Amino acid sequence: MHIAGLESNDTPQNEQESGALPSIVGMVAESGDDNPHIVSPAVAEDNRFLENYLWTGPESNRSFRPVRFNLVPRRPLGVCASQTLAAAKCEVIEKSFQRANVCFPIFDEASFRSAYSLQRDKLSPALLCNLYANSLVYWQASSILSTNNPPDMRFIWNQANEALHSELFLSPGISTVMSILINVCGRPSTSMFGNGGMVGTAVALANALGLHRDPSGWGISSLERSLRIRLYLAYGTPLQVHRAQYDVPFPTADDLFAVEASPYGRSTASVFVALTTLTDVLARYLEHIYAVSSSFPVVEQSAIDLERMLNEWEEALAEDMRNLVLRGMHQDLPSAANFRLAYLAVKLLLRRIQLGLSRSSAGADDNSFSPFYIPAQRAAEDIAYFVQGLTEDQLCGFWLPVLAFSFTSATMLLLRSGLRMRHQPHNKPLKVARDLIDALRVHKERYGWDLADHCLSHCSDLVEKVGMHSIQTDDSLLAPDYADLPCNIDMDPATLEELFVGITGFPGEFDV
Repeated sequence: MHIAGLESNDTPQNEQESGALPSIVGMVAESGDDNPHIVSPAVAEDNRFLENYLWTGPESNRSFRPVRFNLVPRRPLGVCASQTLAAAKCEVIEKSFQRANVCFPIFDEASFRSAYSLQRDKLSPALLCNLYANSLVYWQASSILSTNNPPDMRFIWNQANEALHSELFLSPGISTVMSILINVCGRPSTSMFGNGGMVGTAVALANALGLHRDPSGWGISSLERSLRIRLYLAYGTPLQVHRAQYDVPFPTADDLFAVEASPYGRSTASVFVALTTLTDVLARYLEHIYAVSSSFPVVEQSAIDLERMLNEWEEALAEDMRNLVLRGMHQDLPSAANFRLAYLAVKLLLRRIQLGLSRSSAGADDNSFSPFYIPAQRAAEDIAYFVQGLTEDQLCGFWLPVLAFSFTSATMLLLRSGLRMRHQPHNKPLKVARDLIDALRVHKERYGWDLADHCLSHCSDLVEKVGMHSIQTDDSLLAPDYADLPCNIDMDPATLEELFVGITGFPGEFDV
């Protein structure tokens, strides 16, 4: 089936009534015998060669690399839909996904709600299970649900994971990609390596389904076109998604919300769109972190070039988004606080890379005198001050769980700065690190904020230990006391690769 060359002007006039429901059910249904599987570009060239003898239209209208699909069996040979175990996992809870989906809009909400109300039995059980589990973290935000005890969150997540793995083995499709995205964005996040593996699976499946190709000119409904664009969110995933291997445009507010959406809804969509464009900057930075082969070196970028990338991204933002990320304004919007933390985390990663580059150029092991050292410390302080200023509404709102690593990274850099200043009477970095830990502990105790868990478990004792010994002024006393601290006190910046997509990797030699 040759999709790329088809015209896309035959969308039904009243898609909400005539086409939306069948389309959304068809895309997220669990059942079905066949799946469209994208054909390799090498094989597609064979089809292109043969088609030259049959094509009658103008050559200029044809795609440079046409997108082709074959139908392949969706399930292993001998397995039918009635054998799936996932269907038994759905009857657990029912809860609105407004608080999550408005911030991370995987679904077209109106179409999904219509399908959920009229044909729920045809929707993917794995998708529903993960949607239910994802919503549990917002239980207390509901005036109705908060009067009752929530179901056991770990049990529900286990059911969702079982349903997802069942579908992944028996009948993977677009619904599986959606389920994985919901799964890895779910809180609390307890399986970093599992999330990394699931994202790798999602990327591979998305490529097989053609989600990495721009569907703008395809002869499909606008609903499916929008769904495909919003699903391919793995921009910048190291080793899995390369900029040369996808041409999906970044989503726009029109892709996410109807034209008649409220100003509130469109403002929320603007936050999400800006968040996705930030990942393009992150991808450039991760290329430096993950470049380990001298046979295929990345294009060398100077510290100034890397900074220019982030500056150009800032300048390209609309005024309200620039005020949000640079000045902390408009944080009452859903996911605005999450977006600003993502920006601060990417900025800290930039400073770390610049530190590494300045050390390499100087040919020295110590970069304490690098011109980028103080900016790196300031970037870590910005994250600490950000955490201290969070309100209850923001803490109870939407957060990408992988952003938890930004607190650990900031704390470790502050400790490093504190050790560097341990002989000075006023050790500001150490005080800021302690204030950050205290704020995270309060957020955890008062609001159950699980994003605090990783930093508290990895850094609390270390902050106290460094603080206790920082009053020492005799190096002879300091040396034995620090013998049990890690040689590389810095949290490796590769943990920030978990930003947006949930990939885990810990290359221990990236010491900046």
